[in-house]
Parts: sequence; structure tokens; C-alpha cells
Amino acid sequence: MDDIVGILKGAAGLAADANAFREFFNWAAPRVLAAVRSQQQQHLLQVDPGGVGSASARDNRTAPLHQIEDDLQNLENDLWLIQSTTSTMYDLIDRLEWHSHKDTEDWHLRQIKDVAYDAEDLLDEYNYYALKVKVDTSKNLGQDHSHEPFLEFLNSVNFSKVMKIKNRLKQVFDQSKGLGFHKTPKKFDRLVRPETCRVLDEPDEIFGREKELKELKQKLGVRGRKRGRPVACSTTAEARRTELPVLPIVGMGGIGKTTMAQQICEDRVVRNHFDCILWICVSDEFEVNRLTRDVLKSLGVKSQDSDTRDTLMVNLRDSVKSKKFLLVLDDMWDDVLKDERGWRTFHRTLSNGLQGSMILVTTRSSKVANLVSNSDPYELNGLQNDVFWDFFKLCAFGSNSSRNSPELEHIRPELERIGRAILPKLKGSPLAAKTLGRLLKSNLSVEHWEDILRSELWKLEQEETDILPALRLSYVYLPRHMKRCFSICALYPKDHKFDKEFLADIWVAQGYVEAEDASSCFNDLVNRSFFQKAAGYSDMYVIHDLIHDTAQLVSKDECFIIQHVSDLAKIPSKVRHLSIFTKGNISCTEIVTICTQNKKLRSLICNESYRSIKQFAPVIDCWFKELPSIRVLIFKFSTVRKLPESIGNSKHLRYLGLLGSSTFETLPSSVSCLYHVQTINAKGCVFKRYPQGFSDLISLNKIESKGFQFNKVKDKQFLEWSTTEIADEQLQMTEEQIELLPHWNLEHLIIKNYLGQSCPSWLQPDCLKVLTSLELYGCRNIQSLSFFDPLFSDLEESNSIYHLEVLDVHQCPNIDWQGLVALPSSLRRVTLGNFGHSTDHFVSCFRGLSLLTHLEIHCWFLTSIPLQVWMSNLPSLENLRIDNCGSLTSICVSEASNIHTVGVFSSLSTVTISFCNALLSLDEFFMPAYMPFVKTIDVLFCKELALLPVHELHLFSRLEKLCIRNCPKLNMQRRMTLPSSLRMLSLLLCPSIEYIDNSHLASAMKLKGLSLQLMRCPDLISIVGAISVSEIVQGRIEDCPKLMEITQPFKVMTASWTIYTYDPEIVLGRT
Repeated sequence: MDDIVGILKGAAGLAADANAFREFFNWAAPRVLAAVRSQQQQHLLQVDPGGVGSASARDNRTAPLHQIEDDLQNLENDLWLIQSTTSTMYDLIDRLEWHSHKDTEDWHLRQIKDVAYDAEDLLDEYNYYALKVKVDTSKNLGQDHSHEPFLEFLNSVNFSKVMKIKNRLKQVFDQSKGLGFHKTPKKFDRLVRPETCRVLDEPDEIFGREKELKELKQKLGVRGRKRGRPVACSTTAEARRTELPVLPIVGMGGIGKTTMAQQICEDRVVRNHFDCILWICVSDEFEVNRLTRDVLKSLGVKSQDSDTRDTLMVNLRDSVKSKKFLLVLDDMWDDVLKDERGWRTFHRTLSNGLQGSMILVTTRSSKVANLVSNSDPYELNGLQNDVFWDFFKLCAFGSNSSRNSPELEHIRPELERIGRAILPKLKGSPLAAKTLGRLLKSNLSVEHWEDILRSELWKLEQEETDILPALRLSYVYLPRHMKRCFSICALYPKDHKFDKEFLADIWVAQGYVEAEDASSCFNDLVNRSFFQKAAGYSDMYVIHDLIHDTAQLVSKDECFIIQHVSDLAKIPSKVRHLSIFTKGNISCTEIVTICTQNKKLRSLICNESYRSIKQFAPVIDCWFKELPSIRVLIFKFSTVRKLPESIGNSKHLRYLGLLGSSTFETLPSSVSCLYHVQTINAKGCVFKRYPQGFSDLISLNKIESKGFQFNKVKDKQFLEWSTTEIADEQLQMTEEQIELLPHWNLEHLIIKNYLGQSCPSWLQPDCLKVLTSLELYGCRNIQSLSFFDPLFSDLEESNSIYHLEVLDVHQCPNIDWQGLVALPSSLRRVTLGNFGHSTDHFVSCFRGLSLLTHLEIHCWFLTSIPLQVWMSNLPSLENLRIDNCGSLTSICVSEASNIHTVGVFSSLSTVTISFCNALLSLDEFFMPAYMPFVKTIDVLFCKELALLPVHELHLFSRLEKLCIRNCPKLNMQRRMTLPSSLRMLSLLLCPSIEYIDNSHLASAMKLKGLSLQLMRCPDLISIVGAISVSEIVQGRIEDCPKLMEITQPFKVMTASWTIYTYDPEIVLGRT
């Protein structure tokens, strides 16, 4: 069942595997029939007369079983047909988008999309019920209720709705076939991964614009390194104090105005010329108060939304009066013409800056330039002639074209001929050249280039300088999933900044891509120049104005933004994705009307903020009641403290975004029925508790709330709380939270900063049957780890339910290990750091761990290690690290032990003992008989260590690396003997060592392959003689005053040799 539902779960929003429903029905149908048979026998039918499919459900008491079986078979066939046909519809959509500039094709394209989306919604309903059946059947409902999930599934079937969708699909498909649309050839772009070259990453950065950059710098008054006065206008010094120069850069969209302004801001001479450079994106909404707040914010001055214009202007005047600034107002549109008075006020206030201050404006509109400027605007034209051709070639062929294959060189003249024919259509626009050039580069074939040259999209009606056809052509060449991911970006206004993770979550919620593919899809759209980095941000992106125009063009009937009251009358009848950005200019009543008239919405983003909960609460309730297909719902609020129970109606909901700060006592109980929900994004909100049944949210992958994060990626679940101190009430809240979190089919569980005292009841092997790794970090109040059975329980029976392979416990100091526990024999890796008290008991529990290969312990309270237990129970141990165990005094074998000791650690390869300052002896541990195949031994910073069997080192026949550092009390008057296998020897701060003897080596020439580091060993007298020393080819020897065999400091190093050091105070190898 898990595999079946896994297929269905991934089908949400997509034309899924056509066999998914067949698999589900093969599993469910006999159980449904058994449930009906039982119902008929007991006459216990209970249905809601008004529910969906209730008529068919009432008949189940008397309907023959064969009729119900036939109905189920027909339903299966119909859903399979709908699913298959929907996939065909998307093929048609891909074909028709190449001809959407034609009225007939455009009309049919809209009809096909509409019925395809409706079919998706229908299939999604059955995905929902499949998930519900999975959840319900996983519960122990008892004999009397075991049939209820299957009866409820049968009662949910609306046969007439299925038939209606099937007929609509057939009708549209037949019409399209009759018109020959299915014969249009498909064209798909291959993934573009540009070379990692700066020119190709941003090829229009300054390409061919050196002259323009120099002229603009001069107009800004920048003349070399010295600060000069502006030459943008010929005003006197007295007039300068009353009027701030404004220099507009005017040019068509995509010509490079913003890029030029960015280059000016990044120019070192310009940065030296001004005290500060401020960048404000105006976009297509000129609003003086908002601009003023943005400028103040850039200057580090706080302002409030409630500040009046007078207050803002006073603050602005005071903030600039001591500064010589450059203010860039990027992308100013005609909106400023409607508020000329506001512009004058804003400009006049800024005139209080020091002499030499400037405003640089970028705009497409000459009217705007004439209004704001007090000097001649600078007109930026397209790249011309050979310069534009060179740039276009760079985008289409790459910077390493000289290394092209012989096949490409053979056809390159023909490609260049086609490229020169395409060039005039790009109007000198770097944006168009870059976007289309990368499309051409994806397939360097004559056929592909000819297809683009002959595309009918060039015939779209356009102005002389319009480059939208070129951008639209780049869009239609995208793969299907990328088209959908890009087009939904039309939901946001121009110049809206967004981060990668948020957009990826939206795409996944809509079913456009799988979670694991979302990041690469985003990167591919960046590589194609559909997205670009937002200036001044490391992790935020924007869409260029013209790219945004393209998104709105290709999604004109599906996506719509309401930015003004007048937009209410323009909402397309088939809209599926809607956003509201009016800054409170539409009423709650109007929002309700929007929802009741557009019930097929899949996305709704409401950026309005209403303070009246009495007015806004009905709006929220309306969304959940009137929008049954909603998948993404994001809304801003300021007074909401409770969500309505009607949220349970939103069976398709995947993404819930709460933009505000609030404390919720709980979520509605009906939330537990949202089996499709994936993300709850409420970063400013606190949820004191989750409702009963919250763990049923089988698809939930992410919760982001104030103080808590829940993330699930595939089979890995990550829970993290904030590290701040919490009160008793919050402690109880935390324990209730974790108790109700989903934990379906977990293989990897990470819990971080959980401050509860007890583990959730589901942290048990029988609840987490496939758990392979458990990691706890910073859970400083937790007192017991209930995952393990008592040591002397039935080990064979308990181990049969364990699959745990990795156990990591760090910074959990209050776990009580007084009671011995049985660790699962499946463990392969254990890492423990400050993992509780009575830890001596815990390390005595390492029994029957025949698969354990890695063991790492960091614990200040550990006092001893029972070597006799480990020797008989860890045969596969390869890597052992005991670090920062400040109370550890011994690693030894009990006198009463009669264990056979030869080869007990036969797999052990690497041993590290470090920062164990109470440890006195390692004589009983480092025995050649115990670990015959050890290759690396590190003993580091053990300041009380006195005994180490250095005189027996030659018996470690496989030892390759030996490092002893900062063990000042180590008694090494016994000669250190080296094995012939040794390749690396490092001794640092070992005062008692006198001799290093290689008498057991085959010959002194063995030193030739030895890397040697000897530092601060004041008693060292000899390292086997001067003749052997002369053969050392890499090493470092210094601060060994009694060593006369070699001149110090001695340094011989090869280029590939990495100095081996653990000393934090000394970095070896630096000259």
C-alpha cells in the first residue's frame, strides 16, 4: 500500500503515471466489496444524505455486489482514461503554444488548458482519498470500524462528475485532432549550463559600453580619483544649494539601463567620489512615502508606517544634510507624472545634501525624464553593428569557440549566416541577445537555428523597439515543467524580490516539479536569464521588467495581479492564480466577491493587511469554503488569533503561508484532514499546540514558525527549536508539539534543541520500523531515551524490530543511563558527545554490536572504558576516536576477565585518543595482539599520560602513521622502535623521548619513504644516525637542541606533502 500511495502522492497537480490508479484499485476494490458485504449483512449503513455521492451510497444497502463491483471497475477505467488523456492534453498545449499568436489556436489553447486543469483537480481528489484510506487503515480502528475507510471512499465517489470530465476531455481532444493540432512538431530545449566564465555569467556587464560609462561618469562630476564638482548642469554654487542635479538614463526595455547604473555604482572611482551610494527600485508604482522610507532605511534611519509625509521629509532632510550622496532611482515609470507635486517635494528635500550630490534615474519614458531632470537626459541606445554581433556570438557560441569540435567548425559559417539574419530582430538589446543566444547555444545545429529564424512569433505585432517576440520565443522552447514554473511568477509585481527556497516550495505545491528537482529547475531558469540576482542581495532574485512582461503575456488567462481597484473588472474568467497587492485599497467585501466568482483558483496571495478581525475573519472563512481547488494560500494579517474550522474543506491545499506575527492556541481540528498539505510557513507565529490527529498529515514536509522548525526531505526528518530559555508552560507546549508531529515512514530523524524532558511516545521501534539513523543535538532537558529496551530483555526478539544503523547523541547532559540498555545489533556508527550522566554504564552496553565500524566518544564524565566488554563485542570496529574525556582514567581489561585477546580488534584501522587529561596509561590498550592491522595511531594532548608502549611499536606490522602531540609526562626513556611499514611519524612537545630506533627496519634506507615531523622534543638525542637522516626527503625538525645529527631548523617538503598537525597554537609548514 505504501508504494501505491507513494505513486499517487507524487501525482498531485501532474498527469501522473497512468497505472497508478490501477494499482490502487487492485488493492482497494476487494476491500471495498468486503466492507459493503459486511454492511449489507449488518444493516449498519450510516451516510450523510447531503454528502457527495450520497445517492449511490444509500443504494449500497440493497444494490447487488456485482453492480458495485462493475461501478468500481468503470470508475477505475474512467480515471485511467482521464489520466492518460490529460497527459495527451499537455502535449497539445506544448504544440499550440508555438501558435498562440493566432486567434484560433489561442482560443483552443485556453479551452484545452481549462479542461486539463479541471481533470487534474478531479484526479487530485482521488489522490486525496487514497491518502485518507492509507491514514485510516493504518490506525487500529477495531473490528467494528475496520470497514469504515473503504465505505467512506465509496461514498465519496461522484460518478456524474467523473463522466462529465471524461466527456469534456473527449470533446476537446476530438476538436483538436480535427483541426490537426496534434501534428504540430514538438520542440524541447535541452538544459543549458553556461561556462563558469565571468563574461558568460553576465556577458552584458560592460560589453561595448566603455564610451557610455565614461560619459556618464563625467556627467556625474566624477573625474578620476579626486572629488570634482558635478557638470551635469551649469548652475552657480548658490543655485546648487537649492536644486539637486538629476541625470536620467533613457532607453527601451532590455537595453541595459539598470546594468549601466549598477556598473556606475560598482566603479571604484565613483565609490570614492561619493560619501554614500543609495539604490532604490521605483518600478511601476511611484509613491513618495514609500520611496522616502526606502531611502531612510538605506541610510540606516528607522521609520514607521504611521509616519506622516511631513515627518518623513524632516527625517530625510536631516539625514542627508551632512552627506555627498549618489541616489539611483531605478526603473521609474509614468506613475510619477500623476504625482508631480510629490516628486517636487521629495527632490527639494534631498537638495539639502552636500554639494556634489546627484540623483541618477533610469526610465523607458522620455516624459518621465523630462519631468524629473534639470539637465539633458542621457539616451542609451542598443549595441550597434559589429559590437552587438560580437556580443551575440559570445552568447551563442561561448568564449571558448576556438576549441569547438571539427564538426561545429564545419557548420559554423552557416550558423553565423543564420545568426546575422536573427540579429536585427533583437533591436540591439543585450537582454534579448543573452536570452535568445543561450537558447541557440543549447543546440548548435543548422536545423535548430533555422527553426528559430523562421518562427512565426517574430510576426507578432510590435513596436519598432519591441523585443518581446525574442523573449517569448525563448519561453516556448522551455521544457513543460519550466514553462509552468516560470509563468506562475507573473503573480508577483515587477521588481518583487524572492528567494529560491520560497519559489521552489510554490512549484512543488502546484505539482510542477518534485522537491528534489526544484533547485535545479530554478538554477536552469537563472542560467537562461529568466531570473537574475537582486542588486545588493546575496540570496534574493528578481525578474527583469521585460521578462516579467513575458510571464504576464504567456499566462494572461491563468495568472492575474490586482494592484488597483480598476483591476477588479479585468479578472479573466478562467483565472487560476490570483494575487492582491493594492495596499488596502479594496474592501473585505470585494475580496469575498472575488472568491465567490472565481472558484477554480489554485493560488491566492493576499498582501493586504486589515486590522479589523470582525471584517477579515469572514474573508478567511470564505477562502476555505469557496475555493475547493486552492493549493497555495498566502495571506497577511495583524489581528488573527484563530483560523476557522472550514480550513478542512481545502482538500487540495499544499502550501499555507501566514504573513504576520501572532500566537495561536492551536490550529483547527479539521487541519488534521489536510492530507495533501506540504508546507506551513508562519515564521512570525507561535503555535502553542497542534490538534489531535495532526500526525496524520502524511504529506507534511515543512513547518516554519517562531521558535520551531520542522523539515522533512524524502525519508529524513529534522526538528529544531530555538535555543532561548523557555518557561514551564512553553516546556509543556514543546512536549505536546513533538508528540503530535507526523512521523510516517521515517528512515532518518534529527532532533535539535528540543527542551522537553521526555521523548514522544512515537519514538519507539514499533512506531519507526524503518528508522536507520537517530541524531539528537542540544536536547539539554531530556532525561531518558525510550527508544532502547532494557539490556536483559529478550535481545533476539527486540533486535528483530530494529534497523537503526547510526546513533548520534550530542549535548544532551541530563539523559540518565543508570539503567543498562540493549543497543540494536544493527548499529554501524555511534557518535556520542556530552550525552548524559552514568555514562560508564552506557559504554558497558556495547554488546553484540558485530556490525559497528565507527565509534566516537566525547564525554567529560566518562571515567573508564570496560575493554573486556568491547573486545568480545566489536569485531568489525574500524575507526575509534575517544576525545575530550577529561575524567577518563583508564582503558583496561578487568583482572577477572578470561577473554581470548588475540585479534579481538582485527578490523581496527584508525585509533585517536585526544584531550583525555586524566588518562594515565595506554599500555593495556595499545597491544599489538589486540589490533594487529591498525594503520593510524594518534595520541594528542593527554597531559597526564605516562605510559605508552613505544618500545613495542615495531610489532604493529601494518602501522603507517603515528602521531604523538603534547603529552609532556609521557615516559619514553624506553627506546621508540619503528615498524618497517611506517610512512609518517610526528612528535611534538614530547620532552622525555631520547632515541628513535629503527633497528627493526630492513635498512636505514627505509627512512627514504618516511614523512618526519619532530618539534619541541628537548631530550631527543638521536634519530638512528646521520647517515639515515641524510636520506629524508620530506620533513620538518626544529626546537630539538640535543639532536646534533642534523642542522636545525630542518625543512624538506615536496609540493604534494600536507603537514599533519593538531596543535591549535602552531601551524606547521609556514615559512
